[in-house]
Amino acid sequence: MAAVLLLTAYGVLMIRSAITGAPAFAPLPGLQIQWSLIGMVIMLFLASIDYRILTSIHWHIYGALVLSLVLVLLIGVSNAGIGAQRWLQVPGINFFIQPSEFGRILIAVTLGQFLANRQDQIHRFSNTISTLIYSGVPIVLIFLQPDLGMSLVYIVVWFAIIWLAGLPLSHFAILVVTAVASVVVLYPNLQDYQKDRITTFVNPAAANEDDIFNINQAEISIGSGGLLGKGYGQGTQSQLGFLRVQHTDFIFSVIVEEMGLVFGALVVLGLMAFILMRILRVAALTPDPAGKYICAGIAAVLFFQTLVSVGMNVRILPVTGITLPFVSYGGSSLITLFMAIGIVQSVLMRHRKQEFG
Repeated sequence: MAAVLLLTAYGVLMIRSAITGAPAFAPLPGLQIQWSLIGMVIMLFLASIDYRILTSIHWHIYGALVLSLVLVLLIGVSNAGIGAQRWLQVPGINFFIQPSEFGRILIAVTLGQFLANRQDQIHRFSNTISTLIYSGVPIVLIFLQPDLGMSLVYIVVWFAIIWLAGLPLSHFAILVVTAVASVVVLYPNLQDYQKDRITTFVNPAAANEDDIFNINQAEISIGSGGLLGKGYGQGTQSQLGFLRVQHTDFIFSVIVEEMGLVFGALVVLGLMAFILMRILRVAALTPDPAGKYICAGIAAVLFFQTLVSVGMNVRILPVTGITLPFVSYGGSSLITLFMAIGIVQSVLMRHRKQEFG
């Protein structure tokens, strides 16, 4: 919990620096603090209750998740920048919820219990197909929003949980072949901006100047930060407006430019590594299969998002719009991450009780 709070506080400070010179974004640090406080309350609440209450109603949670994603497609609010319909507006107030953000944690809970109930069938290929269908329904709904990055997060959660459950290697080989074929089929159906991100990564020399601009600025930011950085609030790329979406997708570039490798990248990645090790420790401690799978799924979310966010900032992965956990600005994202930590704490607090019945 201490590492989570430190990482969140670090994120708030860097968001404050990143939006300097952009009056329209001035309220964001204060809002991030509000989301943090709400998230802490939810985290403590979830830690205080038995997580098995959630697993006992996993079908209800799954149904609510699917319903919310269907509502996003029917009455969701679009992002004016890219036309992605990902949010639901709360009636009567100017408040928006992104169900897919909450779903990345809830799918770990529901899929974890789904597999725990079917442990004796793990070697059957029909069981692997069942888990694919179970996870595939929300994945398809999210892909249609469209949100390729979040769809990949759900796929990673599915893979992490079913691999821990004992996925046979023969099943894995079949799935790899199927995945490659799916990519070939799905690529023509991607949105233009999604195709642009991929082609820009594969062949930057032939990319449109506007498409490659922010990636270049991120690379300049990180390269110019050096070991110790330029100093808090002194980053030229972000402060002078060269780096775009610097408070969300490219917050890591701001961190390294201003705080450097030592006080920026190593601090953020070190705290995240510590959090991941603690979550995996809980997975190893609990004798309950569902609790073990839930922790593995949550760890997969944090690891994958960190990997992709940092990877696209340093230009080794294509831009997907995935944010850096606990650091990037975002209400739905931050609250759901605190939810995840609360659930992990609940599993940890009850593993001894399970051992003694």
